[in-house]
Parts: sequence; structure tokens; C-alpha cells
Amino acid sequence: MNYEKIGPVEIVPGESQSRSPFSTSLLIRDKSGGESTLIDCGGGPSVFAYLQEQSIRQIFLTHFHPDHTSGTPLFDQTQILINPYDYTRLLQFAEMRKTGGSGSTDARKAAGTPQLIYPYEQEINMSGTTVIMLHAPGHSEGFCCPYIPEHGILMIGDIDLTSFGPWYFGPDSDIDQFIASARMTLEVDAKYFLTSHQKGMVLREEYPRKLEQYLEIIERREERIKQAIKKGCSPEELILQDVIYFRKDHGQAAFIVRNEQMGIAKHLKRMIRKGEPLGDYFLEYAMAHKLNPEHVDQFTRPAFVGVAKAGRETKMN
Repeated sequence: MNYEKIGPVEIVPGESQSRSPFSTSLLIRDKSGGESTLIDCGGGPSVFAYLQEQSIRQIFLTHFHPDHTSGTPLFDQTQILINPYDYTRLLQFAEMRKTGGSGSTDARKAAGTPQLIYPYEQEINMSGTTVIMLHAPGHSEGFCCPYIPEHGILMIGDIDLTSFGPWYFGPDSDIDQFIASARMTLEVDAKYFLTSHQKGMVLREEYPRKLEQYLEIIERREERIKQAIKKGCSPEELILQDVIYFRKDHGQAAFIVRNEQMGIAKHLKRMIRKGEPLGDYFLEYAMAHKLNPEHVDQFTRPAFVGVAKAGRETKMN
């Protein structure tokens, strides 16, 4: 298994260079030889086989997306922890997986059952190493960035610095929150910035420039939308203007069209908030693409932060 190691922290890349549907995990080994802690579990079969050979006591999940949670059912003797926004989501997906409910091919059901909810912004003892889960909404409302101050590591996860650009296509995604969270990472005293996909490790000195280039993609997408509408593009045709994906890629998978539809809807609502007179256009767009306007932004109340069906005591400072 190829991985980098910083102190007790092993960086375990996913298959296919951690391209979705795979992601990078962090394995934190106990300094005294005890059980390890894993952060995220979506690396793919070969990665899961490697991790199953380790003694892992707990798995902390940064958020509920399947490319970060798909391996958790393989660790049925391991305590699974999730943030307060995604606890209920994972419970629902795990229950559907157990009962074999309708739509059994839904990858979101490949998630284990969470036993505990971890707190944001507090020191947590993970196998003898202090980790702080920094809340960074935008990619999803529960998304967080694990920070390991002793070793200068910040796992920026799905703020992934790829040339594709930011992903904010879920009902619980928000473009402005994504930007604010990304800029928040610049304030963290870290030396190593670790993405969950493709890019991997980025050092402090190059991170601000790469982050700005990455965030500029958001404004370029929005400018394409503005220009298309100015030229008279209809709501039906707007998804065919190479805003997020190339038009030629739409036939590859249904999720690509769905992401294009949701991404543009998010941008239209953002443009309306900034004063653009696009209210009627947005409603026509939503109708044309069978989107419920209320579901374009759909947020939840966080679950109570505390113990929930804990099978074993967890070490949290």
C-alpha cells in the first residue's frame, strides 16, 4: 500500500488516484501501539482490504457522501462517528441498506450505522493525537475539515483544488458558504493541506494561489450563465451551455445532468440574491428541468450533539 506518513498519521489514498467515487483516508496510529482511528472510509476495495488488516477502533466521517462512507459496513465491530447534521442521514441510509428498501442500487446506502455524534471546533483525542473537526459548510451543510495542529495537517477534503472546480450540487450545498469555508482554511495554522481527491498534499506556500485559482472557477461558471441568458438562451437550453460539464459529457451518466441542473439552479438563486432580475427565469428553469424550487436549497436542523447508541465508550476531550 502506498502512503505518506507524518508522525502517527498515515495518508491512505483511494483507488484511481482518489478520483470519485473513491477518496483519501487518514489513519491515525496510536503512539503506544493501541488501536488506530480512521478518518473517512471511501478508498475502494483494495484500500478496504488494507484497512481491515489494521486494528481500527473508531471511524470519523467528515460528511455523509458515499465516496467518503462506502467502506464503513465492512467495519461492523468499529465505532462510527458522524457530525450532527449528517447523523440522521446516515441512520436512514443504513436502515435502508439493512431492509433492502426500494432503489437498492443507490450508492448512498453503502454506509454503516453511526453510533456517536462528534462535536465541531473541539479537541478530540483520536488514538492519542488531538484532532479538531472544523465545520466548513458549502460542499454539504455538515462537511468538516479535520485539523491536526501538532503535525500541521489540515484535511481540506472536498475543497479539492481540481481543475473541474468546486462541487456544490446537493440540496444542502451552498455556493457562498463554500467560498467562505474555503477562505477560512487560509486562517488555519497548517503546513500541509490535504485534499480527498486527486491533488493530494499541497504545502502552505503554494496553497493560497491554488485555492484562488480553484475558487475563480465559480465566477467563470456564473459569467457563462449571464452571457447565455443575455444572448437569449432559454431555460431549457441553459444546461447545454458548457457551464459546469461539457455538453458532450451529459450522456455518460444521469448524475452529470442532475449536477448540471442543480448547479445552475444554485447559481441562478445566488444571482437573484445579488440583485439580478431573474426570479421569473428561475421559476421557468425549475419547471423545465422538473426541479422543486424549495428543494434546490434544503437544509436540516442538526441532531443533538452527544452520545447516541454508543456500543463502547469513546475518548473525546
